[in-house]
Amino acid sequence: MARIKLYPNDTTIEGGDKLVGTDINGNATKNYQIEELAQYFEQTGNALFQYNFAGTYTSETIDTGEYRYQVDPSAPTVYGWANITGIAISRYNRNGEDATPIIPFLVNQLIKITDIGTSESLGYGLYKVKSSTTLSNGGAYLLTLAFKGASSTVGNSVISIAPFGGQDYEYDEEIPVAASTWEINHNLGRFPSITTVDSAGSEITGAVTYNNENKITVVFNSATSGNAYLN
Repeated sequence: MARIKLYPNDTTIEGGDKLVGTDINGNATKNYQIEELAQYFEQTGNALFQYNFAGTYTSETIDTGEYRYQVDPSAPTVYGWANITGIAISRYNRNGEDATPIIPFLVNQLIKITDIGTSESLGYGLYKVKSSTTLSNGGAYLLTLAFKGASSTVGNSVISIAPFGGQDYEYDEEIPVAASTWEINHNLGRFPSITTVDSAGSEITGAVTYNNENKITVVFNSATSGNAYLN
């Protein structure tokens, strides 16, 4: 085997690339795929809201570490992110940590639900939490959701839930038709901060003009649809 420093550098990192390492069980030398290492670190990190999939939500029974999607009854069998109207989660995550103290702070916030259960992530959904309900047994919560954007398809495995943007929003407006100029009549009577995201849930930046205390105009380089969040 040539010395490591003599091997060429790989400037294009892909999930299927492999590294050589030592297995802690028996000290055998093995190959490790980068995408599998990424999955391991994602699932063993310190994220509080990580849960195992247990099917769609049909009752108030949610076991420890589980989540269930509440789905629009008119949705197809293979539903998409836009068909999800709520998520029921156990009080305790998949590592046994109690999420109860944080649940109230999720209401009126944007959250990002990310599929982390496969080596190649299937995507994420972006939602605003409209309300939180404690289920009858006291061991789970139902978060009612308003769909805001998504990437790729819904996975039925391990997920993580994280606040998106880190703050509550007093006013939000959906821009369903792509346009390069967004006129937002918020009627808050002041000059609020503004965050804009595209239809995929990615934050975008435009030229912001405060027309007055009740109206904001945002101009982008190209037409886009999405949401504006004001605080």
